[in-house]
Amino acid sequence: MADARKPIAFDTTLRNPYRIPDFISIFKQYEGKILTSELIIKIEAELIRQKKFEPTKNTLGTYKREYKGKFYFEADDQSDDAAERVAKYYKEWVEGEPGSVSIDKIIYLLKNTVTDHKDHWEGGWETRLWTQCKFLNELGLVYMEKGHIIKISPAANLMLHGYDSDEDTSSNIQSAYLSVFAKYQVNNPFRNNTIKVNFFSLVLKVIKYLKEKYDRPGIFYQDISFIIAWDSNDYVQLAEYIQAFRNKFRYNNVSDELVYSYAMNLLDESTPNNIIAEATKDFIDKKSKHYKFTQLTRETRDEVIRKLRMTRLISFRGAGRFIDFNNLEIDKINHIIDSYTHNISEFESDEAYFDYMGSIDKALVFEDDKIDTAVALTAKEKAISEFASNHDWEYLKSQISIISNGTDTKDALLRFIDVPVRLEFLCSVIIKKKLPKVMVIANYLADDEGIPYGTAGGQHGNCVGTDIDVYEDDIHAIIEPTAATSRSFQTEHELPSIRNHIFGSKEKDVNEGNPYKKWFALFIAPKLVKDVADQVALIRAINNVEIYPWNADDFVEYSANNNFDSIQEYKIIRDYMKPQQL
Repeated sequence: MADARKPIAFDTTLRNPYRIPDFISIFKQYEGKILTSELIIKIEAELIRQKKFEPTKNTLGTYKREYKGKFYFEADDQSDDAAERVAKYYKEWVEGEPGSVSIDKIIYLLKNTVTDHKDHWEGGWETRLWTQCKFLNELGLVYMEKGHIIKISPAANLMLHGYDSDEDTSSNIQSAYLSVFAKYQVNNPFRNNTIKVNFFSLVLKVIKYLKEKYDRPGIFYQDISFIIAWDSNDYVQLAEYIQAFRNKFRYNNVSDELVYSYAMNLLDESTPNNIIAEATKDFIDKKSKHYKFTQLTRETRDEVIRKLRMTRLISFRGAGRFIDFNNLEIDKINHIIDSYTHNISEFESDEAYFDYMGSIDKALVFEDDKIDTAVALTAKEKAISEFASNHDWEYLKSQISIISNGTDTKDALLRFIDVPVRLEFLCSVIIKKKLPKVMVIANYLADDEGIPYGTAGGQHGNCVGTDIDVYEDDIHAIIEPTAATSRSFQTEHELPSIRNHIFGSKEKDVNEGNPYKKWFALFIAPKLVKDVADQVALIRAINNVEIYPWNADDFVEYSANNNFDSIQEYKIIRDYMKPQQL
């Protein structure tokens, strides 16, 4: 496919950097093997078998004897009972735990069902794997190209360090992601685009220029559309364009339709970029199918913000209306500006690109045992208190319900916070709103405004590994939210960890001479499985450790509808969490 002028865009298959190791852990099993069509299907089957990726019934659970859409497909099994067998195997997989169904059954499903993806490789499930590894190829985390040996880079191996253990791996994941994203070029061997842009350094330089020359609090969220449409590393001209646009229209009541028209003019190669003007009607009519309104003003803009936030170097200002430097990481910001501005127009080979991208920049590695500074703690406390003060109980109920039901939030700030850490943030807010006098210490990673980046890290160094600590008189309670709903994760991972966190909290308090005499935990999830009730009772009987499980909706309803002023009022075994008995 020939290169063409396109807006900057990012693949959305893997939005969350914490999911990247899930996929790489599967790819790692096949490192050193030549990627063939047969191996592609096997890898995709293993991803599905382990539930790293969960296709719908319409694709994986629906037999297709023949397909003549974007490509031609004929089912491997043409027998009369093939549809029944597909339905049976799919049901086994849906109801089973990750890895419980044989890979042969999943391969059977892939050979007798269709997904209508068609790009780069053969259509269907082959292309589905391409969509899952394409951005990882672009980042240099893996090298997966048909007919070539599968490679896993040093950055990817850093992501996998400690994977599948109770060790805190968040810093490894974020260090690896930042190291590769800092080098990311829009012009790379895996993307057909004529423009040459070092994306992250361009954004950082624009922010710096606007701050230093115009004292602006970063980049207004709508103006990201202009970055998406920009065609070079000329940050001065881009920053001046953004400033001139805002001088002309200011910030309030500027429609996305207007922003789209101006961004389209930047994409028109027949017009200069230093002219602040709308695109012609003829250009919009001709190119609107290629440069879609939703792409330039919503989808890609939102995805850019997510990708930038993943780095931990970008903060929100003005309730999410501006993106700015995270001043807690200014050394890393300056290092990227100084080191990754030069655009490498050509690489000797795809492998040379992989070697360049996949190396680790030690200056961008986060410390895994770093303790929050007083400034960082104050920022988190302020963000929690302000959100609690600015939103009523009905709003908090609605946001918890969105998480529990798996739907999308429209909140301008929360929609850029991934569900697991969003639940931690909202639980902190609920406790603070209900009990304003208690001390709430949230241990998630946050920017200099206290807005969360990622979930609390596990146990490491002097950190016990709790998600949220609540202190009241002689009580040290811990709050442990999880977005996971699987039986195995809740009972085999979360509950043993919570038990150990209580032991660790008590030991630390005693060793440090803290005044706390009572320790217990609240375990909060969108939907608790019944086995949690039995395990909680068992832990209490064996270890004398108190854990009180709550469904998230019930937790916020109870907080809103009952009058009390102590964290101890949550020490209740709800009816749905009473142990099973004969």
